[in-house]
Amino acid sequence: SSKAQHEEGYFTIQPRVGVTFATMTGDDDAKMKTNLTYGLEFERFFTDEFSVAAGIMFSNLGFKTSVFTINNVENKVTLNNYYGLIPITLNYYVVEGLAIKAGVQPSFRMKTQMKEGDTKLDLDNALDMYFGNEASINRFDLAIPVGLSYEFHRITVDALYNFGLVKVFKGTKNNYYNRYISLTLGYKF
Repeated sequence: SSKAQHEEGYFTIQPRVGVTFATMTGDDDAKMKTNLTYGLEFERFFTDEFSVAAGIMFSNLGFKTSVFTINNVENKVTLNNYYGLIPITLNYYVVEGLAIKAGVQPSFRMKTQMKEGDTKLDLDNALDMYFGNEASINRFDLAIPVGLSYEFHRITVDALYNFGLVKVFKGTKNNYYNRYISLTLGYKF
């Protein structure tokens, strides 16, 4: 069926792939970085206008910045936080195929790397070595995703902005929160 509006009880499984444009609040020098995101989403329609979707996505969040050495040499540094995301959204179809989405998204950090040039550093180990139990990276994040989805002939395009609610770092004075845009393409089975 090419009809995008679905009936009550309709259930879909949707593989998704796309990009994230990620940064963090709390650092004026943080620049946006782009990475791949992918996963699977399940959607159930409760009426022809309302549905609930839940899924599992994998993303690399963080940011880019520049660090200057004593000799005033600029080094590009990237923070890579690898997360398993569990987006749960309520979808309201305002017209056929076009939905407004909002919900909650618990996320679980799998690993963190700091990259400078060709050098990669496991940030969990580095923080533990230098700060002990005083500073660490939160393993859990909670975000509020809001955005739009458009479906045409079972192909969907989603655009979501995610507001992180949990500090990325524990035991520090910094108030870094994840902020990112995800654009994904999916197909409903």
